[in-house]
Amino acid sequence: MKPPSMPVRLAAWLAYAFMLTPLAVIVLFSFSERSFFQFPPQGFSLKWYGRAWDSGLFLWPALRSLVVGACATALAAALAIGAGLAIRELKANRVAQALEFVFLSPLIVPHLILGIALLHYYNPPGLIDTFAGLLAAHVVMILPFLFRTVLVSIHDLNPQLEEASELLGASPFTTFRRVILPALTPGIVAGAILAFIVSFDQFTVSLLITQREQITLPVAIYKYLYDVNDPVAAAVSTVLVVAGFSITLLVQRLGWLKSVPGG
Repeated sequence: MKPPSMPVRLAAWLAYAFMLTPLAVIVLFSFSERSFFQFPPQGFSLKWYGRAWDSGLFLWPALRSLVVGACATALAAALAIGAGLAIRELKANRVAQALEFVFLSPLIVPHLILGIALLHYYNPPGLIDTFAGLLAAHVVMILPFLFRTVLVSIHDLNPQLEEASELLGASPFTTFRRVILPALTPGIVAGAILAFIVSFDQFTVSLLITQREQITLPVAIYKYLYDVNDPVAAAVSTVLVVAGFSITLLVQRLGWLKSVPGG
């Protein structure tokens, strides 16, 4: 394969610099001794990390984001598997195409519009600022990511393996557990990683359907910045950046995204 030319490499490095510079600013700000941003930074301090921990404003929202992300990913995976297998049985007719479009439609609806719709929908039954309402909203938003990767794996299934399992006397559940589910695992894992990241970082919809009891970490950071503009929020953001890069490197190292195009 021919190596990229110098202009292409230069454009790539400029793109990396454009994406990483804001993160570098946040990291530098989090270690500042002063409560306002100054460049070049003067001094080095970890006091903003201590204040973020002592404030108690971010721990429970962070745990809630993790729990909501994990539960929403598990529910969305179950829905994606069932929907994908049902669509395969429809043999790519117009109904199957319509259902595929419905399951992917949350991707084309702006999150602000989706959040406003959920706000009006949740208000009569009292689902605003509840864990159930927050979880259902996240399932809706991340379902397309899992549905797409799982559907690709379902289309690649070898029907002869299922037929052989049935001829050997296996029940439908055993065939699903021993033949279908292992074949779908790469697509499920790849979609689950993307879905969890989207859920954990989700802000707009979570802001609209929560108030005080069920806020997530991005909403907690926003509410803190709305009242106070000091490096505490930068310290929390730096922890998230480090955690995100660590998880990404681990996933890349283990090759869990190989089934995703470009992974």
